Formats: sequence, structure tokens, C-alpha cells
Amino acid sequence: MPTAEAGLSISGLSAQAGSFTLGPVSLHIPPDRVLVVLGPSGAGKTLLLETIAGLRPQQAGQISLAGTDITSLPPERRRIGLVFQDAALFPHLTVKDNVQFGPRAHHAASPDGTGDLLHQLGIEHLADRSPRWLSGGERQRVALARALAIQPGLLLLDEPLSALDQPTREDMRTLLQQLLTELEIPAAHVTHDRDEALSIADDLAVIVSGQLRQTGPAASVAAEPADPDVARLLGWSELGHGTADGTTARIGQLALADMAAGPSGPVHVFYRPEDVQFSHTTAQTPEGASLTAHVERIVRTRPLARVTLGCDPPVAALMLHRDIERLQLTAGDPVQVSLPTGSLRVFPTRTRP
Repeated sequence: MPTAEAGLSISGLSAQAGSFTLGPVSLHIPPDRVLVVLGPSGAGKTLLLETIAGLRPQQAGQISLAGTDITSLPPERRRIGLVFQDAALFPHLTVKDNVQFGPRAHHAASPDGTGDLLHQLGIEHLADRSPRWLSGGERQRVALARALAIQPGLLLLDEPLSALDQPTREDMRTLLQQLLTELEIPAAHVTHDRDEALSIADDLAVIVSGQLRQTGPAASVAAEPADPDVARLLGWSELGHGTADGTTARIGQLALADMAAGPSGPVHVFYRPEDVQFSHTTAQTPEGASLTAHVERIVRTRPLARVTLGCDPPVAALMLHRDIERLQLTAGDPVQVSLPTGSLRVFPTRTRP
């Protein structure tokens, strides 16, 4: 069993790339946990991984792996496996030789574990093939095998699925879930895709503009976003701006009551579009903040349809197709709309200095 110290600890880490500043960032990844770093493009996610791996210098902070300070060690001595977005395979080597490159570069006595890794990742039949003739998903499996072949103390994955088509991305996401669950090493996975993040993560760290905005168990962060930027990244929709008096927030015709110790003054309200509830009569309206509305448009996307509602404030709901059929919703229909209290978040509006 891994010990309590056999994880990754980052304390006060900061780094610079041109005029962009990352940090300070403090994180801990236990050996049996997967941390997903979620953020928009340009947030500093890749810079964070490169700094941990020693590929970029840091300005301040400490990095500890398995209880050992690796802050000053060169990349080759950190025992970190790194998988890039573009796989970065050696085109002149076969799949097998690509995977064996790491152990040989680290002067391993024998790279005989290569066959087991290729089998585990379902690519043993590609062992003698050139990377030039591999699909995107196959290339990423080889890159993953190469990263694991050195028996790393930490695995870093820099958006390894972003360049893949949707079916391949979903297959690779399932493979990563299974593989990272089996490994007893800490892993950090970078992505800007919230579905990918929430399907893989044990813990979630949200980075925006180089700053760590929120970290914690993935389910907790998704349910309780710390600010509007985090809420947007995790799929919450903006209801709009309103005012609050500490117990009730008002936005348009909507009153959000029973906000114990809530904010006062201007507020920014968010809701979960998949939690919006409908009925055709006020008597059937579920508990929560309620509005009278009419159906403006139904867009039958998959797996959830998007229903745009005419009301004040405007609401767009994500619904199961069978619920649309059950309620016989069509454009122009009057409806009662309910926003459950647990699906609403009210943030104080930031004022610019």
C-alpha cells in the first residue's frame, strides 16, 4: 500500500512565461488520486505541468514527490511520466522501440515490461509498426505506454484527448479512467473539457488567468462553485444580475428566498440548466423559485434537448427527450417553470476599482 507521503505536494509554486504569471499554486495529490486541472485556453494549465516536470524554471515554491524535494532536480531525475497533446512519438522508431526508449534512457536493466504495457493498452499488435501509420487514438496509447514504462512516481497528462474525434475520445476517456484507477501513483490530467474532467477526476483544481480559483473533491467543486468563472467552466448557466438583502435575492420577476447569511447588494445568479423543472399548471409547480413562462424554441440536441423559455429573467433548460414528449411541449406553450433552490448559486457582483 502507498504511504501517506507518497504523493505530490506543491507549495507556493509560481512561474513566468513571457508576460504571463502562474501562481502561487499550492496542491497535494495523494498516490491513489487523480487530480484534473480544469481551465480555459491560456489559463496556465500546461505551464503548471511543465514547471512540475522541470521543463520550465519556477520563480518560487517547492515541489515534493514521495517525500523527496525535487524542486532543483533536472527533468530526467524527477521520475515523472509526461503525455503530451500531440503524443510526440519518435517517427523513426517502431511502437515497441518508442515504449522502450524511456527505460533505456534511464539505464534500466531490462525493458522487458514493454510487452505487458502494450497488452494492457490493447496495442500489442502494433509493436512493429511505425508511428506514421497509427491513428490518433493509437498514438496516444503508445505515448501513455512510453510514459508508464519508466515506472514513474507521477503521471502528468497534458490534454491527451483534445485532438481526437468524439468516439475515439470517449474510448480513450474510458481507458484512462480504468488505468488511472489501477495505478498507485499520483496523476494530474489537464483539460478544458468539463465532461472529461468530471468523468476522470477524483479531485478538481480550477485555474483561471494563472490563478488557482478552487480545489477539492470533484463532486464538491461541481456542486459548489466558488465564483462565476468556476461556475461557467462547470456548466452552470447565467441567470443574470439582480439585488439581494441578505435573505432574498431578486432578479426580474424571480424572488430567491431563504438565503441564510446570503450576500447583500448587487448579485450575479447562476443555475443548473438540467435541473429546471416544468409543469402546465401552478398547482403542479414543484418547490423552488417559480416563473410563468412560454416555450420559445426546442432544439433537439443529443443527449439532452435545449428548451429556450420566454420569461423574466430568460431561462434555457436542458431536458430529456422523453420528458418533452411526456409533457407534450411545443413552441408557444405556456408553462410554469421551477428552479430548485439547490440548483441556484448567488455571487456578489464584483466591482472594479
